[in-house]
Amino acid sequence: MIFDPLELNYSKIRAYLDCPFLYRYIYVERKFAPQTPYSSLGLSVHRALGAYHARPGDLGDLLAYYEDAWLHQGYGTPQESMEFYNKGALVLEKWWTHFQENPAQVIYSEKHFEFPFERWRVKGTIDRVDRLPGGQVELLDYKMGFEDRNEWDVAGSLQLSIYALGLQRALRQQVGAVGYFILSSLQKVSVPYDPVRDAATLDLIRATGEKMLALDMGRKGACARCAIRELCPESEAKTKV
Repeated sequence: MIFDPLELNYSKIRAYLDCPFLYRYIYVERKFAPQTPYSSLGLSVHRALGAYHARPGDLGDLLAYYEDAWLHQGYGTPQESMEFYNKGALVLEKWWTHFQENPAQVIYSEKHFEFPFERWRVKGTIDRVDRLPGGQVELLDYKMGFEDRNEWDVAGSLQLSIYALGLQRALRQQVGAVGYFILSSLQKVSVPYDPVRDAATLDLIRATGEKMLALDMGRKGACARCAIRELCPESEAKTKV
């Protein structure tokens, strides 16, 4: 895939905000951060849910989608792979029961959007969009929820803000709420959508996009927490041999 500096998405922007060298490594040099057990599991579960929303059925169908979506990368041993596979299957089983008891009118799943903004094209893929009473929609992003955290900053989420812009500008939907659905706890964390944030989000996209175009490498992120700390030539957190 050819690198296009005028094509933006949340992952690119997030990578640059975390560290310009992370952005350069992944998106300019076209190298990739290695999968971990948790990132691989998350992708597998997300793909299974996307397939289920596209072709609803019973629990057996969902687990079949999971089997088809399973990624083997990122695991150190077959035993570890099986451990995480079973963990994901349990999450999906509990989600399916919850979804039957709390049905929603899902109008989009794994929905792609693209809209022009000044010199850029902003793209993304939304996990799920539900129709709300009155005609508005609720934007939901699935999170595995294995992180050690008690609070989810929905109102301040750049990801949800960009996706809300995509829903409005590309898909012509009126956004009433945005939130996360935490799969491990079956918890929906949602807030009313405030369009006042749109201007600030666009300002951030513009400012970050300009720095990315200029390849402004004037700062460095937190190497100790970086997924490529062992691979990046600028890393200050490589394991000493």
